[in-house]
Parts: sequence; structure tokens; C-alpha cells
Amino acid sequence: MKEDSKDAEEIKSSLDEVVGKLEQDSKSSDSWGESVSTRRSHWEEIKEKIRERQSELKRLVMEKKAGTIGHDEFEKKYRKLQDELTELEFEVYNMRLGTSVEF
Repeated sequence: MKEDSKDAEEIKSSLDEVVGKLEQDSKSSDSWGESVSTRRSHWEEIKEKIRERQSELKRLVMEKKAGTIGHDEFEKKYRKLQDELTELEFEVYNMRLGTSVEF
């Protein structure tokens, strides 16, 4: 039981640290600007991938509405695209926070 309590405390501490880093202040804004400017090509690559996945999602929904794709195929592709977008969002968060939080 003690291990569960310790794990919960570590998780809470870790989450508190991440939340603290997300607080908007001039220091975090400067840090974000610096992170983006020092990794400009990576940042641009992430943005482009996000745009591509969002476009793919829109096309997929249009295909579903048009009836050119079945429910099962739609769900499979939809989940895959959503997972890819989530991973890309985590990359953005990690750049923002200077962390390596994983999905």
C-alpha cells in the first residue's frame, strides 16, 4: 500500500511540475520563443505534419459522409490519424515545456 501512495505522490509532483511550466508568464513566453527559434526547422516540420493530418481527417469525414468508405475502415483510419495528431501535440508540448513527456 505504501508503494501505491509513493507512486501517487510522484505522479502528483510530476504533474504539478508540468502544470507549473504551462503557466503563462513572460519567462515561459520567452522560453517558448527561444525553443522555437533554436529549433525552427523542427517546429516548421511539426506544424506541417499537423496541417497534413488535419486535412486527412477532413477528407476522411467527407468520404464517410459521401458513403465511399465503410464504418469500420473509417474508425480504423480515424483512430490512426487521431493518434498521430496526439503524438504531434505532445512534441509541441515538449518543445514548449522543455520536457520529454510521452504519449
